[in-house]
Amino acid sequence: MAFTTSSRTRAQRPDRKERHRQTVAKIRARGRDLRGAMQAEGVLFEVETGLPKVGNPGRKARCAESLALFAETYLPRVFNLPMSDGQREDFATMQTAIEEGGRYAFAAPRGDGKTSRVEAAILWAGLYGHRCCIVVVGADLGAANEIVESVKLEIRTNETLREDFPVPCWAATLAEDTALRAKGWTWAGVSLFMRWGKGGIVLPVLEGADGPGCVIVPRGLTGRLRGMRLKVGKRAVRPDFYAIDDPQTDESAASPAQVATRENLILGAIMGSGGPAASSAAMMPCTIIKPDDLAARFLDKKRHPDWQGSTRSLIRKWPEAQKTLWKEYMNKRREDGPETADAFYTANREAMDAGAAVDWPERYTRGKEQTAIQHAENLLCDLGEEVFAAEYQNQPQQIASGQYELTIDQILAHATDLPRLHLPERAQHLVGHADINRTGLHWCVTAFDQAMTAHVVAYGNWPPRGDLWAQNATAQVRQASIYRGLSELMGQVAAADFRRGGAQVRPSLFLIDASYEAETVHRFCEAWRGPFRCMPAIGRAAHRYRWSKATLVGRPAEQAHVQRPQSRLCPYVMANVDHWREVAQRAWLAEVGEAGGCTIHAVANPRAHVPFAEHVTAEKLAQKYETELGWRWEWTHAVGSHWDWGDALTGCWVAAALEGLSSGGVPTVRKKKVCRAVISGQISKGNEQPKGTDNEQGTKEQPEQAGTGHPKRRAVIGRGRGWWR
Repeated sequence: MAFTTSSRTRAQRPDRKERHRQTVAKIRARGRDLRGAMQAEGVLFEVETGLPKVGNPGRKARCAESLALFAETYLPRVFNLPMSDGQREDFATMQTAIEEGGRYAFAAPRGDGKTSRVEAAILWAGLYGHRCCIVVVGADLGAANEIVESVKLEIRTNETLREDFPVPCWAATLAEDTALRAKGWTWAGVSLFMRWGKGGIVLPVLEGADGPGCVIVPRGLTGRLRGMRLKVGKRAVRPDFYAIDDPQTDESAASPAQVATRENLILGAIMGSGGPAASSAAMMPCTIIKPDDLAARFLDKKRHPDWQGSTRSLIRKWPEAQKTLWKEYMNKRREDGPETADAFYTANREAMDAGAAVDWPERYTRGKEQTAIQHAENLLCDLGEEVFAAEYQNQPQQIASGQYELTIDQILAHATDLPRLHLPERAQHLVGHADINRTGLHWCVTAFDQAMTAHVVAYGNWPPRGDLWAQNATAQVRQASIYRGLSELMGQVAAADFRRGGAQVRPSLFLIDASYEAETVHRFCEAWRGPFRCMPAIGRAAHRYRWSKATLVGRPAEQAHVQRPQSRLCPYVMANVDHWREVAQRAWLAEVGEAGGCTIHAVANPRAHVPFAEHVTAEKLAQKYETELGWRWEWTHAVGSHWDWGDALTGCWVAAALEGLSSGGVPTVRKKKVCRAVISGQISKGNEQPKGTDNEQGTKEQPEQAGTGHPKRRAVIGRGRGWWR
């Protein structure tokens, strides 16, 4: 029997295809049915309504009346410590804003859980249906996305939430964080209109279930905020709840123009997008970084009376022993380590805690700290008063100006009759510093007398023409170029005919900038076998300048010290560059010949020193202010300016300090102290007396090491004039 295709069979084929399509559609529909998927997971349903049972209706009802209770109940991993009174007040005001509408800004210390409270408020408002369109606004889109992702994670993985809010939580869990699967969820064949993606989420819309649905979207403050109209189910909604989390950055807080721009965005694009009849809610956790920044403006009721504001500080009342016992505690923490400081606190805890009051008594690190006041004092010690006052006290320092004017002409006016390479008769120390840059090794050699009066003997750039390395050079080529350049430069300095009167002199110490290609600089200094010492040097801003007793070599000089690295590299110099830059600049303001001033060698053309003077004056002291932990400096410089010779000159002042001189004009005299330091693989004792014969200047010349041709270098600690001989 032959198989043939009849006309009837051909006519029936579309019917079979259609039936197949319908069968596939039914199978897919069963796979998209959220109810069926939940039943497969063992979820129980109400007989009357057909909706899933709530795990604990009483718990759910109680938390509906209290945002703080909701956070403690459903987010125990986040809110795992007892709340402070201030945190509970924040929750109460946030709840009022969500339920009744309102605008609330609150400034709290860093680490106080501001963002966590906002996330709890978003979950509470969305799951209970208090708000239907929530916009999370961050300083940028990335910050806002982080909050939305955290909210999504709680909805998808929090088992307690899943028990009491089964529909949205099970829908998110079973979607497995897949946007396409979440979009396909249905209930009895009707779409739930759910969305789940990086651009935001829409919770399921199911009559009789948890809430009428809610959309949560992230936005950057400077991004698209106007004209927002979103969809929840079949209805269009406009934003009715703004969660504005830390809307400023350190950069924007320091710029009045950016502060004004962001303020206008919040007032216009954000608060005006809900429509004229909308009773929108807004909350803005923030930190006051600078006086009159964005946070300070919205917390000012006179400027924005429609915003409710509150400000809390980590330390509400300072302890009575803040300037005595606590100061001693901080010195021990910096010099001897946290363990020694903690033991000191244990022994004097009652006296050190007297009179203190903290905002959150539970805030301290268990096992490492004993109380919240100790935690706060540790932050103050480690971060500095400026950062602590802004980040944790919401009381940024009112900065007093310490500005002075240093011009190019003032430097040119300090040129003397002394030729290049010639030292003043009273000068006893000759030191140098080299700054590393692609454009060359900018170096400076300066002479100092005992009153720290400076005279720039010579300066220059190596190589004299061209760059030190090509712009597109590899790391290996760059490192080799630096090493070769340092070798050639130090060779030139060693061969230079420096003279004081008729006697030839040589530098005693030459510092080399190690903030760039530190390993190369260390290798060179270890290998250097010239007639003077070469040491790596790093400058730190005042708030970052610290020294530790564990790594200190010898005794610290004025705002400078020698530090021993943990690696096998040679010791290096660390200095407070802010302090010494100001000292180096102010020296030009003194009269020629005045103690502590600075002069420069003679040139045929007086304007020949202009490039050098431009570098020295490029960085300008804008502000200087005093804190309990010391002075702070803020510098500015013109775009495109260079200050390499300025850094080199500042390094010379640091080198002079290491030689035992003081910016106050009184040489530092240190007692002899036994100290062992490893220099170039050799161990020296600080109390050893060098052997040798008197040179022309009446000082001791040390014997040369066999086969090296250079003086043996020793670490001599506290021997009158300086650290290193």
